[in-house]
Amino acid sequence: MELKLTTRPHEATEIAARAARNGSSDVFVAGGDGTINEVIQGLAGTKARLGIIPRGTANVLARELGLPLDEQEAAAVAARGKSRRIHLGLAIDETNNISRHFALMAGIGLDASIVRHVRPRLKKRIGKGAFWISGLSHLASWRPHPFNLEIEGREYTATFAAIGKAPRYGGDLAITPNARLDEPEFEVCVIETSNRFRYLRLLSQAMRAGMPRDNPAVKFVKTARVIARGDAPVQIDGELIGSLPMRFEIAPHSLEVIVP
Repeated sequence: MELKLTTRPHEATEIAARAARNGSSDVFVAGGDGTINEVIQGLAGTKARLGIIPRGTANVLARELGLPLDEQEAAAVAARGKSRRIHLGLAIDETNNISRHFALMAGIGLDASIVRHVRPRLKKRIGKGAFWISGLSHLASWRPHPFNLEIEGREYTATFAAIGKAPRYGGDLAITPNARLDEPEFEVCVIETSNRFRYLRLLSQAMRAGMPRDNPAVKFVKTARVIARGDAPVQIDGELIGSLPMRFEIAPHSLEVIVP
């Protein structure tokens, strides 16, 4: 086994892609969801399996896969080599046709704006609490920009949308509870309101019992393709990647991941 340490952004993608090209059957990553996302960019469409040693802020993908958060226990799981296939999402920038894979979710609007304003030092010091601090302070001055979604031939206006491949968002919030890693479709949560207090109320409900399905400001749609246009930032798996217009599709290749 060869150990490689990253020294700059996106280097994990290059390392993973090179390992897969050189015939590695398993590629292991020790890191958080952002680093894992980089590795996925290099492994998507190859025959290599992904092994995860969780060392991040929230470790959302590791939790969704049922992986132990203890490093030694996670390494033992990796050594046993049992695996499952998951379907990835693909975010495609419609201005330049550049695409990025995601395993958990894409977020448009408020959450991407929060990710953009999180201070790296605060994130390093207090972990995912940095997102809560940034989110609450950002919400106080947030000015939503409505954008448009095209899903299954219907048009939706939104100020936030989560395009989920996994049921839980950020490890704590059930935003897209019917999304599944091993299914070739998204669950999309669309929120239309521009009222900050309604957002706080929805956040509270999502933390306690999941995003409400009887609220007229919230809609859920199952689909394999979303087209989003307007003026709003976009994040995938907790990392800011740009702004609309983008489309979101189920990637043509699945990924084999080592699990307990």
